[in-house]
Amino acid sequence: MLARHLLRTAAVSLALGSTLLTAGGAGAAGSSGWEVSLSGSSPAGSLLSVSSVDDDLAWAVGSKDGQGAIMRWDGVEWSEDTAPGLPDVWQWSAVSAVAADDVWAYGSVGRDQALVHYDGERWSTVPTAGAADQAWPEVPIDAVPGRLFKGGNALYTYSGGTWETFALPPSVDIRDIEALSADDAYATGMRYPVKGGHPVTYHWDGTTWTLMDTPPVRAGTDTATVAAESPDSVYVAGWATDPEVTEPIPSVVHWNGTTWEDVTGALATFYVHAIAPDGHGGLWVTGNDQAEPAHAGPVFWHFDGTTWTKEAGATAPDGDTRWPSYTFYDLAPAGDSGAFWAVGDYSTPLDAHGDRTVNGLIERSTAPSTAVTGGS
Repeated sequence: MLARHLLRTAAVSLALGSTLLTAGGAGAAGSSGWEVSLSGSSPAGSLLSVSSVDDDLAWAVGSKDGQGAIMRWDGVEWSEDTAPGLPDVWQWSAVSAVAADDVWAYGSVGRDQALVHYDGERWSTVPTAGAADQAWPEVPIDAVPGRLFKGGNALYTYSGGTWETFALPPSVDIRDIEALSADDAYATGMRYPVKGGHPVTYHWDGTTWTLMDTPPVRAGTDTATVAAESPDSVYVAGWATDPEVTEPIPSVVHWNGTTWEDVTGALATFYVHAIAPDGHGGLWVTGNDQAEPAHAGPVFWHFDGTTWTKEAGATAPDGDTRWPSYTFYDLAPAGDSGAFWAVGDYSTPLDAHGDRTVNGLIERSTAPSTAVTGGS
């Protein structure tokens, strides 16, 4: 979902090289390469998307108790965005920040959709094209200077106050969009149902969308995320389920400008929700970990072009340590330093009544430290 534009303008340094697990991934890392930036009681009960302008300005969106939530980073802390003009929605599911005065957010309320734009002073509702997607309300958007891209049950572009619609075949739904420029964008999704369907990836050339070759993922894989660093380097990822296997089976494939290659390698037992280029030809992956014994702890994977390594994220101070449940839904560069934001949620321990609370979570990668060699 999502905006990773800072990686496209400069080759950033890796700031995630902390203590890593081997690709076999037994146990937790001695110290995490991530630190908690937001946790506990906050206006966000879950966060689905994050986008930054620079080191001192970012937005993260989600919801809490059936009410949309937008959080803003000011270089010191995260707080609720109080700029005027936001409509009431059940959930904000995507945000894309082009500049301090050019930010977009997409949300839903009931069977309706909401698209808003921030001009540096206030939010304004923008009429959107197409009916709300009832199959996947978490419609992706991505913005670059001069153009906004929107997915769902069709592909939409918005420029100069005008929408253009590219119709999709029946049962096709676009789950993620990544734009390199106003004339170069990629979208991925599925022709559903997953069983019996197939993944789709489209390319925008500034005039129209063209269906690319089918990514060579495992049958039954729900391709839900795309990341592009250049026309010759595009990643698509997702996961499959198998009745005979309890854990998810992830897939990651890479487009080199001519052909797709399966690079899943040692990545395993993982629901892949977000991927992001590292600025050096590699890829960061996060989502929901299902590996034992660290079942559903905070986890990130890194692919350097050859080898996968697994890194533990930071745990929330009030997070459940006996039965941890962490999920990250998005990654975005935190400025041009090479650091990243990751957003999602986690659960607290059961209380005396057998209830638990789910809190929004934001983590930021920290400075590099000693790394352990990973598997391939």
